Amino acid sequence: MFGKEPAWPFDMDLSTLDTGSITNILNDIESHLPHMESQGGLNELLRVKKLFETELMSARRLH
Repeated sequence: MFGKEPAWPFDMDLSTLDTGSITNILNDIESHLPHMESQGGLNELLRVKKLFETELMSARRLH
């Protein structure tokens, strides 16, 4: 199934996180990527990473 990714199983409001917090989360994700044992888990972690990267680039980001 290469089409549309399934919807997130939860709703996340990241608007209250500051830039430093998101950067710390991204660093944690990066450190866990090499330790993922399944392709499915790796794909999900990469989706979460993309979500936080998009939020970090958002114009409404707190500084």
